[in-house]
Amino acid sequence: MGRGRYPARLNVTAPPPELAERYFRSWPAHALYHTPDRFPPLSAEGLFGRSAPLTLEFGCATGEYLCALAAAQPEACFVGVDIVAKPLYRAVQRAAALDLANIQFIHADARLLYQRIPDAALAVIVLHFPPPLLRNRQRNQLLVSPQMLACAARALAPGGYLSFLTDHPALFALMQELLPAFPALRARPASPSELAAFESHYHRRWAARGRVINGLRIERVAAG
Repeated sequence: MGRGRYPARLNVTAPPPELAERYFRSWPAHALYHTPDRFPPLSAEGLFGRSAPLTLEFGCATGEYLCALAAAQPEACFVGVDIVAKPLYRAVQRAAALDLANIQFIHADARLLYQRIPDAALAVIVLHFPPPLLRNRQRNQLLVSPQMLACAARALAPGGYLSFLTDHPALFALMQELLPAFPALRARPASPSELAAFESHYHRRWAARGRVINGLRIERVAAG
């Protein structure tokens, strides 16, 4: 099941300059593709100017889940990415209301960001309820892909992990099908506590409709 029209229904406007400077980045696709070096490395040092564990969420929408993590872990850094700007405006509002100093949001195509993530720069990648896009003509838009898993295998620090949740059985099966090609990644089912922690809008939405939520904790195996 896709995301529906929820982001399009949001009644929000672009954040004012002072909040945009603090929380919001727009990285256009054409610039990321042709001149990626114009943008800072997607790392705690590159975006926050300090060394800290960094969590990156692909498809963060309104930032509900990521802001909850950031509020609970002020010593760490958090970055949310979404290809749609409007939900990120709500995410900025949420972060500002909590006066968070450890979070930023990037309006960008996640698939073009892989090249900007340094090796071992991430402690956690969050991929929760990505759009299935399972029609053949949409396959190249999927976030569950060999390219994303190759990025995770390279960009996660040893001992780091990718948190994956979906309500879509075919998407869960696709992730399981792709994982054996990446021996640096080892998957186990998400525990009940991991499935229940900081439930997002989409998590509550699909669970309320009776859909089964499947999850994996995909860990980066330490070398040797």
